[in-house]
Amino acid sequence: MIITNIRDFRDKATNYLKRDEPILVTRHGKVTGLFLPIEHPESIPLDLKKELLLRFGEYISSSLKSKGVKEEEILEDFKAFKKSRRRR
Repeated sequence: MIITNIRDFRDKATNYLKRDEPILVTRHGKVTGLFLPIEHPESIPLDLKKELLLRFGEYISSSLKSKGVKEEEILEDFKAFKKSRRRR
């Protein structure tokens, strides 16, 4: 297992993520993240995939809510983006 601080991980992320061993990321000596490389993502159980998706959705939702971003604003931005992409 590789142990690195957040700054070093940020600066060398591309190199770290190419490795096949787990990476423990710390900030001020405390664990802030863990990267576990998955050789065969299709082997992750469906229940775990669903749970991860729900957790990510909850996190994104609470993050947007705390910043005062409304779903309607996101949908409007997305529609404008799609229209601008069609013109290319």
